[in-house]
Amino acid sequence: MATKKKSSLPVEKKDYFKLPFEVYYSGPVEVIYLDFKSNTKVKRFKDVKAVHMEIGQSWGLNFNCEVNKGPQLYCCIANRHDEVPPDWLNFQDEENMEFNSGMNYAVVIKGDEISFVEDDTINELEDLETCSSSSFLTYRLDSSSPDYIILDANDSRLKVNSDGYAIDEENNPIESQRIFNPNELDEEKYEDFSRRDLWEEKFEWVKQTLQTDFPKDINLKLSYDTE
Repeated sequence: MATKKKSSLPVEKKDYFKLPFEVYYSGPVEVIYLDFKSNTKVKRFKDVKAVHMEIGQSWGLNFNCEVNKGPQLYCCIANRHDEVPPDWLNFQDEENMEFNSGMNYAVVIKGDEISFVEDDTINELEDLETCSSSSFLTYRLDSSSPDYIILDANDSRLKVNSDGYAIDEENNPIESQRIFNPNELDEEKYEDFSRRDLWEEKFEWVKQTLQTDFPKDINLKLSYDTE
């Protein structure tokens, strides 16, 4: 009597362009930190004297995208970011961060616009202390390329390089496992992704600071012509 072979269910082919993913940068990736400071009692935003900036570097930096509709993954594969992470790419963790330079900019208000201005005298002020409830920190992705991307981040966690090859534990490409070819991706199909530049990020930080700490000054906004 012949033995019947068990029929196997077809393996579901995943659409990685519709699934959450993670992006990893070994670094260094440039980091920018800003903090409002004053040496007097701050009641209104006009009492803020300076914005302190620090520049540093980050290593082992991870971001994730929970809502991936396709263009988001394409943006990371093609490295099409603007200066800073877009709102759909969320910071996850990093291995190390170091700051290596810093300076103060004067905070100047003209009409309803706020500007950060280079002024040597501002560095001569003593006893400058933080005077707002939130600081600013962001990463410059425009000059960095991801080391790898983790597809299907909530399940199979397939690690690939930007050429679309699956990679092993030592990040060497597995030639027999190419998940996608970036040169064959339809740019027009995936062009609908948002980007963010550094000024937009600073604008949102200033807006949030005014709403939270200086509600009487919410008519103010960051000038486009600012450091």
